[in-house]
Amino acid sequence: MKVTDSDAIRLREFWNKRYSAFTLSESGWLGAGETLNQRIYACKRQALKAALAPLGLDRRSRWTVLDAGCGQGHFARFYRREFPAATYVGIDISERAVAHLRAEIAGAEFHAADLCRWDDPQGRAFDVIQSLEVLHLILDDAAVSHAVASLASRLAPEGALLVTAALPETTVQPSGYLRYRSRSFWESLVASLGLRIAAERQIYYWLPDGGPANKYLRYAMNRLGPGAIYGLDRAALALGVPRPSSIGIDSRMRLLTIRRR
Repeated sequence: MKVTDSDAIRLREFWNKRYSAFTLSESGWLGAGETLNQRIYACKRQALKAALAPLGLDRRSRWTVLDAGCGQGHFARFYRREFPAATYVGIDISERAVAHLRAEIAGAEFHAADLCRWDDPQGRAFDVIQSLEVLHLILDDAAVSHAVASLASRLAPEGALLVTAALPETTVQPSGYLRYRSRSFWESLVASLGLRIAAERQIYYWLPDGGPANKYLRYAMNRLGPGAIYGLDRAALALGVPRPSSIGIDSRMRLLTIRRR
């Protein structure tokens, strides 16, 4: 499969330029602010812990995790805190981010690499490979297919690939740096690799949207602050409240657990 370098060059330049203070605002939703991004990352952590639990992985057992697109190190710190016996390896396309992480987080392993081309120098197989809120930033469908195949090839026999996808009915590219691939794209891709989507977990109700689309409700919630928006988001998701059609595609993001057939 021939994969062009254009996406890799674009993404490397984008992230090297974007990182300055290495905050959640830089790696998360641009313009949402640090406080709302903290709530958004809390949602990601909750979904991730829910996905890890059925795999039989706990804080006392020894297992390996590869974080494909580790960014500013949020999940490196998450695993150190929640699963201290796990061996964590992070890779990111931004050399700037990786240099920062190597200086800031001792004892963890980081590599500057393109997801499509990274070769583990130790040839390891990983129990968990995650790529959260990363693959929709790659515009080239062939590059995404190649990246997923490359990551899947590094799974341990009983391992799980955890990736985020919005799964719209048809593929949507709302901007020059985002491409949300359809459910049929993902189902076809994983099947071609001898894999299956074993579970799906909704990450948000409407938190990335900053609240409901109705301007009056939105105004009221913004007056209450990000904490109230977050609390209502968690409650609506837990109760299974039907989502209105106005909810944005970012808020429809799911965490997929992908395993071998």
